[in-house]
Order: sequence, then C-alpha cells, then structure tokens
Amino acid sequence: MGRFIMTGILAGGLIGWIAGYFFTGAAAGGLIGLLLAYAIKERRKSVNENKKESSDQMIKLKEEQLEIKKERVKSGEVTIRKEVVEEEKTFKIPIRREEMVIEAGDEEELRIPVKEEEVEITKHPVTVAEVEVSKRQVEEMETVKAPVKKETVSVEVVGQADVKEEK
Repeated sequence: MGRFIMTGILAGGLIGWIAGYFFTGAAAGGLIGLLLAYAIKERRKSVNENKKESSDQMIKLKEEQLEIKKERVKSGEVTIRKEVVEEEKTFKIPIRREEMVIEAGDEEELRIPVKEEEVEITKHPVTVAEVEVSKRQVEEMETVKAPVKKETVSVEVVGQADVKEEK
C-alpha cells in the first residue's frame, strides 16, 4: 500500500514541478496513490473470497527423483621401474698363438719372439627394446539401480457417491 502512495507522491510531484506547483502536485499524487492502493486491496480481497467459496480441492502428488553424480576416485596404482638382472654368458672365441719350432742342427742359438692373442672384454649398453607407457580413457556403461518413492491417488467410494475419473 505504501508503495502506491509513494509512487503517487513522486508522480504528482513531478507533474506539479513541471506545472510550477510542486507541493500541490505531490499532495494530489499522494491522494491518487492512496485511492489506487485501496481499490487494488478491495479487488484482491474479492478474488480471495471467490476462491474460498469454490468446492474444488487440490491434492499435490510428489515423487522422488534421482540425482546422479560421478566422482573420480583412486582405484589403484601402477609402479613401473627397471630392474638390473645379472646373468653369465659364455662365448667360444678362436684365439691364435705362435709356437716355436726348433730343429736340431747347428749349435747356433736362435731367439724368436712368440706371440699370442689375449681376450679382452669390455661392456657397453645397447638398447634392445623400448617399452611405451601411457594412460588412456576408456568409457563403458554401468547400470545403476535405486528405489524411488512415488505418490499416487487411490479413491475409495463409500455409499452411492457418483465419482467420475478423468485420465
């Protein structure tokens, strides 16, 4: 109600200011706002009384609805590491050596250097395989079941009441 009076005062004051009679316009606007508020209040009252006199009644039916949310949770962990495994390998390698052959003959002494091959082993890493590690998203369907409650209407007729159901 107050908002109608204030609106009337402001509108009347504006019109009165334009016309040169601010206070007279504000007072007239306040009276018009009061009358407007009273008329709207009476109109609402009569509409509410008409609603109360109606014989219709409403029953509100409710049902539960599911709200489904997904959440990422840790389901496990994979640790990948390299391990060093030592094994012994055996190789057969042909090696040459020189032998000295001395035949009896003059009494002269001969000195001949004798040589042979020695095996030297060195180690160096060589890539023999590559292992690729990656993650990927896999989507699959999961069926989830949950009971929900729902209200329905049941009609019991006692005596000879005439009831018509509409679908």
